[in-house]
Parts: sequence; C-alpha cells; structure tokens
Amino acid sequence: MTEIRGCGYNSEMRLPSKHLHTCLRWIPAIFFASLIFMFSATPAKQVAKTYDQLNINVTQAVSPTNTQTPLFSKTIDWLKVGHVIGYFCLGAAVLFAHSSHSRGSVFSALMISSLYAISDEFHQNFIPGRSASSWDVLLDSLAALAGIVVLRLIIMKLRQRIMQESSE
Repeated sequence: MTEIRGCGYNSEMRLPSKHLHTCLRWIPAIFFASLIFMFSATPAKQVAKTYDQLNINVTQAVSPTNTQTPLFSKTIDWLKVGHVIGYFCLGAAVLFAHSSHSRGSVFSALMISSLYAISDEFHQNFIPGRSASSWDVLLDSLAALAGIVVLRLIIMKLRQRIMQESSE
C-alpha cells in the first residue's frame, strides 16, 4: 500500500484519502481569496471607471425607458458591496473547509478571514491610487462573520432535519 502524505492518494484502495478530501474542501476558500486578491490588485483609476460604468448599467436596467430620472437617487458604493459579497463568501468557504463546524471552527474561520482582510489592506498600499483602511478591515470581518453565521445556521437546520427524519 502506497500513500502520499498530505493531499495524498491511497494507491491500494484507489480511493481518495481523507487528506485529499480535506484539501478539496479548501478549494472554495482559495478561490474566493484569489478573487479578492485580484480585485484588490486593480489600480484605483480602473476601479472607479469600472464601478461608474456598472452603476450606469444597473440604473439603466432598472429605470423606466420613458423617463430620464434614475430609480437610484444615490450613487451605490459598489466597492463596499464587493467587499461584503467577497468576504461573506470567504467566511462561509473557510468554515466549509473546517469539517467539524464546531465553535472552535467558527472562531478559526473568523480569524483566518480577518487576517486575510488585514493582509489584503496591506497589499492595497502597494497598488497605485489605493490605500489601506481599518474601516475596510472591520467591514470585511463583519461580512465574513455574517457568512460564517449563515452557513452555521444552515448546517444546524440540516442536522436538525436529518435527526428528525431518522427518528421517524
């Protein structure tokens, strides 16, 4: 029997090892962390141009065609919306990577997401026109916490349903 350590493969059984399963559970978290990094690496001028165009497109899509008055009276801060969506997904994905979903896993997922938010803000210091913001770290951490809480509640409800069905 040959087993590769870490993200291994058990050649005798031809089934993925437990380590491989654990590594695969981290793919969504790595995906969202990479996506956040990619958006954070975008220079400020390009971000402003992209978000202005997005705001125009959304306003045109939801406004009646016979009037020039947009439905949105305020400009949406798409950058903050992006932060919330990205870190919500990252928080949930990091919790998903922890297979136990215990209280310790919740705390660990929040710490990993918050540390990533700090490193992301540090990274933005090196991008033209971008800067670090402690408010963004707070927003990112709260969004990650929301994702963690939502996933935790879904898991608890699913476990409750499974227990009810198995007792019937």
